[in-house]
Amino acid sequence: MARECWFCGSEATHPWHDRVIGFHQGVDHALTPWIVVIRTTWRRETVLVPRCARCHGGHGIEQALMALSVAAVIAYAASGHLDKLLGILPSTPGGKVLAAIWAVVACLPTLVWIAVRQAWLPWERLAPRCLRYARHHPEVLQLREEGWRFRPGPFPYWQNPKDAYAHPPSNRHRRLAGAITALLGFASFVMTIVLYLRGGSELAGGFLLAAGGLFFLSSKIDRGT
Repeated sequence: MARECWFCGSEATHPWHDRVIGFHQGVDHALTPWIVVIRTTWRRETVLVPRCARCHGGHGIEQALMALSVAAVIAYAASGHLDKLLGILPSTPGGKVLAAIWAVVACLPTLVWIAVRQAWLPWERLAPRCLRYARHHPEVLQLREEGWRFRPGPFPYWQNPKDAYAHPPSNRHRRLAGAITALLGFASFVMTIVLYLRGGSELAGGFLLAAGGLFFLSSKIDRGT
């Protein structure tokens, strides 16, 4: 029986494209006998929202832009331009104009993310409905009415178990690309610390932006989610 993508209505062929939403309920904290350790138990439920390959890729773009928008603002603040724009650091009129220009540039990823999330851009690779639309799925609404809470478990058990969803076919090139991207992200983070300690705040902001984007990209490449 063909499954219908919840986000666009087309056929959802492969289960590893599904949107996985975890729920938990009945959290209980108790002390274990003999050894004083707090044991946390709960009930877990998982909903697989059907999704096609196109919407899966579009939601990946949406999440990447969200991470980029956050990283851009952090990088702008770390570069010192925000302090110059607000008058915290002394600056010339030309320096304040430059800081204002960089502020506009730092806000561009956020504007693009909003446009993608609202499906305002006529690009076929984007999903017609945002990722959050999965919360309107009938199974999700039913669990919410029964008192289930979002996330597979209480903090810090927020990660979905590996047996809760289908995985993409094993691909050595995918794993290698994910490892290389993570290594580049770690190197960028190290360079951020070094440049910041040496006073190169502008370059440090750029490397911080690159590190955040590379770490996010690495997690998506290796997991295929």
